[in-house]
Amino acid sequence: MSLTEAVREEPFVKHLVEEIFESYKEGSEVYVAEIDGKEAAILTIQYMEWNKTLLIHDLYVDAAYSKQGLGSRLIERAKERAHELGARALTLETQTSNYPAIQFYLKNGFELIGFNTMSYTNTDVQNKEVRIEMGFLI
Repeated sequence: MSLTEAVREEPFVKHLVEEIFESYKEGSEVYVAEIDGKEAAILTIQYMEWNKTLLIHDLYVDAAYSKQGLGSRLIERAKERAHELGARALTLETQTSNYPAIQFYLKNGFELIGFNTMSYTNTDVQNKEVRIEMGFLI
């Protein structure tokens, strides 16, 4: 499997609001990076007993703190936690439309492990927003 970089005809803008503590995230661990008492970044991870993986649900860095290494430090914490829990891999989901996230995860040692062309709608490919799975072996 591989991805091909291409320039979009027009910018892709998406705003998503989601609760950090959705019911499907029950049992998750949450790590918060604070700077001067302000939440600068957050990581939500969940150990998946059934396949011995650590799933990254959320990784958000406030734009005011972008490019300061917070995201990479939280990824390092997730890798440490995966090792402590005996997980065999870290996994996560992002979208083909999220170029910065893909580049960030590749820089942090993740690789492409799968596609889902109908995860969000029946027209994901046409909408140019295909779910991709990325993983890091422990």
